[in-house]
Amino acid sequence: MSGHMRRRIIGFFLVFAASAICFAQEGPSPQANSSVDDPIKANDPRAIKAHDEIQALILRMIDRWNAHDLAGYMEGAWKSKDFLMVIDAEEIRGWAEAFATYQRGYPDPNTMGDVVCDRLETQLIKSDVALAVMRWTLYLKGGKVLGTSSLVVRQFSDGWKVISDHSTTLEP
Repeated sequence: MSGHMRRRIIGFFLVFAASAICFAQEGPSPQANSSVDDPIKANDPRAIKAHDEIQALILRMIDRWNAHDLAGYMEGAWKSKDFLMVIDAEEIRGWAEAFATYQRGYPDPNTMGDVVCDRLETQLIKSDVALAVMRWTLYLKGGKVLGTSSLVVRQFSDGWKVISDHSTTLEP
């Protein structure tokens, strides 16, 4: 697999996984913030619940990633042809294409690596839409990849789902 394809796949994964590692890793806690703009108040129980549910979504996704279960991992993403993933300058449209990209990029689950989140911030935009921004490091057998990711998360009748993500990567 080319380095470019690997970065595309890594970036998409990290949008979800980095924030989960933030809460699951041992050692010093990463910087994490949650904020809410009007009309939702920061002390509103609905806002607090939304932040907790978004973090739980990401924790479930990282759990599935660490279990090398790509299908389970992708359950956290919106199953729509309108799902959008942008890795560096490349766009991948649709849940099915994103899933296929992962399958092609990781035919051997042992190459998926481990991610550590350095910073995570979530912000509710509306009561049913949120933004998460994170900085992360992915450790692979041959080195590491640094990145920053943002994702848009939306609440549906069956819970929160990632509807769009954008990641930038750097191989030090």
